[in-house]
Amino acid sequence: MNTLLSLLSARANWAGVVAIALTLAGSHALAEGRGAQIFQSQCASCHGNEGIALKTPILHGQEPAYIVRSLMAFKHGGRIDQIMMSMNGIASGLTEEDIGSVARYLAGQDPCDIDIKIDYGREGFREAFSAGREKYASSNCGHCHESFHHFAPRIIGQKASYLKLALSQFQAGVRVAPMMPRMLQSWTEEDFENVVTYISGMRLMRACDSEY
Repeated sequence: MNTLLSLLSARANWAGVVAIALTLAGSHALAEGRGAQIFQSQCASCHGNEGIALKTPILHGQEPAYIVRSLMAFKHGGRIDQIMMSMNGIASGLTEEDIGSVARYLAGQDPCDIDIKIDYGREGFREAFSAGREKYASSNCGHCHESFHHFAPRIIGQKASYLKLALSQFQAGVRVAPMMPRMLQSWTEEDFENVVTYISGMRLMRACDSEY
């Protein structure tokens, strides 16, 4: 009898665990669906393939906490959109739950879905790429951008046009972030061009054109 009761109890506990897991999975799926809906209706025209020609960042595969932090800053006026002048208005209409849903959705998207072309055959590309790699390493950019220190975003494979704009804004003090203005003070125009070539060119390291 005791063995039977133990088995029944174990099955009941397992059923409870399964029920909780299914509930959480369902909630996550709903959040993902909501995030996808918001992105497609309010974000894709600038941050998806429709906005390739714009100086807007790729957000696919971005750190969710960075997305949340950025949208909250836009929402509450701590950061002003200097590119399309629309992010503050868009973010103000999102709830915190909406923002979390969008962040989780984007974190799970493949950056390869954004159709960026890198002209690696152009004259001077390899030299600029190599010089940019050295400057990126000597400036210790990876300390923040590869470890998410100080909520720094992932930037490897980012659009060149956006990188150029963002770096110029940090250098001019239009945007503020720990260490960025001080580090960029010593950079030459050639350094900027080389580092942008390296960071954006690193997209070539991904198997975006491969079938897997």
